[in-house]
Amino acid sequence: MILLRTFLFFIAGIITLTSCSSGDPQTSGANTSKLQGPALREIIADKHFDNLYIGATTGFSDWDTDIDDLLNREFSYITPNNDFKQSRIHPTFGEWDWQVADEWVARAKRNNQVVRLHAPISPQSSKWVRRDNRTPAELEKMLVEFMTAISKRYNDEEHVVWLDVVNETITEEGTWFGPKPGVKEWENPWPIMGFETDIPEQFPLLQKQGVPLYIIKAFEVAQQHAPNKKLLLNQHRMTTPESIALVKELVLYLRFRGLRVDALGWQAHIKKEFADFAKANSKALQTLDGLIKWSHSLNIEFHVTEKNIHQPKNKIYDQQDIAAVYSNIMQTLLQNRKTGVVGWNLWNIKDDPDFSTRSISRNTKRLSLFDVNLKANMSYESIRQLLLDEAKSKP
Repeated sequence: MILLRTFLFFIAGIITLTSCSSGDPQTSGANTSKLQGPALREIIADKHFDNLYIGATTGFSDWDTDIDDLLNREFSYITPNNDFKQSRIHPTFGEWDWQVADEWVARAKRNNQVVRLHAPISPQSSKWVRRDNRTPAELEKMLVEFMTAISKRYNDEEHVVWLDVVNETITEEGTWFGPKPGVKEWENPWPIMGFETDIPEQFPLLQKQGVPLYIIKAFEVAQQHAPNKKLLLNQHRMTTPESIALVKELVLYLRFRGLRVDALGWQAHIKKEFADFAKANSKALQTLDGLIKWSHSLNIEFHVTEKNIHQPKNKIYDQQDIAAVYSNIMQTLLQNRKTGVVGWNLWNIKDDPDFSTRSISRNTKRLSLFDVNLKANMSYESIRQLLLDEAKSKP
């Protein structure tokens, strides 16, 4: 696997990125040059937007392509998708591969971008970790080795601002997401390490379920070795009262333990709740607004970390409704940016017509701000217009 990644890295590196003068993004791609008007990153470059970060995600296979040009033109905040995960960098004991990860940091410097390291202890672990015969001691050793190494390696990199410490821990039912038999199913093997059960009574949900030891250990290691990074807890879905309640108790408990949680991330893969987010001032948006306000009241940043829309292929969403989902979520962030940092990160830059994972067959589209040909759509224009209007409103 490392030989394949090294070969792909070599091919991607054949076309060398030239450095930008004065930190300006590169705009050499044919498709990106067709966009009219200011890029998103240009609009928010003004100090009026100090608390707002707008970013997007790609992988190293998109380097030196039109997607890469678009990323650098539009976004000053980037999140490499899988290239910092344990499954890529440290798939098993004694095996490390930093080549792609280090190049991402170098590219961010050249393009004057900040990076969130999406490197969590999470279901996106190596097959070695997911094997059913792993012991708690082996899992803890693997966790500590990986989190220590990545924290130390990038702690002094000024363009690396955030570190995802833990990812996708909680189900929609408000329970801990855990292991499954085999290595092919989407699972989270880390709870095998055990649970902290001596929980004070002010945390009633945690008293009933305990707290997975891997979450505590991951934040302990990150806090020790990455003092210069903002530590982020990233959670998928977070659209039910049960999941939100458990997330809140987890954050409060980690802080009770003296651990830093500097930012809370909501992945925002919009699925069955699409219609609710398309309506202004809906219950879904009110819930989001309340969660942001709760985070800011604790001096915790709030990031929308993996924004996209999952559209079943047997449904056709109206383009105005799609744009409304994007703009309503962005508007909610903008309304809260004066009380704390808010971030918005697009997960797939262009539409993905045949999305599939271990748990989802190819019956889903992932909708973004750009179509498959990288042409800006109504959602992009709605986001840009929101930002332009916000810029005009500054005192």
